Amino acid sequence: MRLNLKLSMLGSAVAGSIASSTPAAAADWHKPYIYRETSGSWTNVRYDDGICNYYYSHNSYDNQTKLNKYGDCSHVAIGPDGVARPIAMMPAPFSGVETYGSGLE
Repeated sequence: MRLNLKLSMLGSAVAGSIASSTPAAAADWHKPYIYRETSGSWTNVRYDDGICNYYYSHNSYDNQTKLNKYGDCSHVAIGPDGVARPIAMMPAPFSGVETYGSGLE
């Protein structure tokens, strides 16, 4: 009887750990939607990752570029072809390091 109870509890724990590692638990990560279309002289790009949403349009015939951004797009850099590139977050070099004549104490 006790063996069956221990096995059922162990099975529940294993099932719980498997269920918590499913993609539903990873739904908070923003997976961007990117749609790029080129037709003749026009290039259109739509980007949406849940935080940043932008629409980029470029006409190479008359060299006109339009960009509509919505949300916080501080984590992406929009390239000359309209495709988003992530910005690497890193500390500034030599920040907070005292150098001769810097005035830091």
